[in-house]
Amino acid sequence: MKNKWIGILLTTILISCEHKEKPAVVKNRSALTEFSDYYDDPVPEKFYSHQVSDTFQVFTSLPNRYADDPTRKYPLILLLDGNGFIESLVSELKFNTYIGVVPKAVIVGIGYKDFATMDSLRGRDYTYPVGLPEYEFSISGGANKFKKFFDDELLVKLSTQYRIDLDKSVLCGHSLGGYFALFYLFTSAEENRYSIKNIVSASPSLHYNHRYLFEMVKNLNANDLPAKIYISMGSEDMADEESKGVLDAFEKQLLEKNYKGLKLKKAEYTNFGHIDAAMPGFIKGITYVFEK
Repeated sequence: MKNKWIGILLTTILISCEHKEKPAVVKNRSALTEFSDYYDDPVPEKFYSHQVSDTFQVFTSLPNRYADDPTRKYPLILLLDGNGFIESLVSELKFNTYIGVVPKAVIVGIGYKDFATMDSLRGRDYTYPVGLPEYEFSISGGANKFKKFFDDELLVKLSTQYRIDLDKSVLCGHSLGGYFALFYLFTSAEENRYSIKNIVSASPSLHYNHRYLFEMVKNLNANDLPAKIYISMGSEDMADEESKGVLDAFEKQLLEKNYKGLKLKKAEYTNFGHIDAAMPGFIKGITYVFEK
């Protein structure tokens, strides 16, 4: 799993080396298209978590004309691996909001000091239990603390700082982030405390620790699961030995539990791999969450 991020990190380093001089920023230019200014550029802010005992980088993009109506509340789209995905997601949502398939929302990416730090610490925050030795994580198993950071710190801050409708919030994650998004939901069900009920899980690491999430679902003592889940994988990912058949098996297990209130959609993207299936999974998932 870790190696799947190394290629991206090396590419990022090479690109930064090749382009030492940044182009001049053009100020006060008009919008390139009708939807270019549908969202502000993401703004980073440091946020210290007492639950995790670490500082996160929180990237926030507000919808255009957010300040015009002080009574209007917006859906909240939360994105894990913010350093890697926030700019691409905001760019994609500009068009999807313009054509009306996704409502205007407050978009928040949760990241770290930089990409390299994200690559080293996501295993700490997105996993539970502690990873098997074969994964070679330097640190792992802290997803319970990370969930408390979400529920007791981040969402409290965002609810105070912005006009958001938590009933229309959605959590998006990819790979280990997709694993955490599902872990977050099932732990919420165990606690009977649903701060976020909409989950978009792209290429989730369902094989993690001998399919631990399967055990969570098996042992979940709940008749209701008032949630909407969109789960997806690329076909190349599903061909891997550790992931073969895992998506179908997970869907089957969830449906057999016959949870009241659960809405579930599964998707496979032909000729997509682990990394490049992330953005289609996010966009299709967010569209599914908000469709009427």
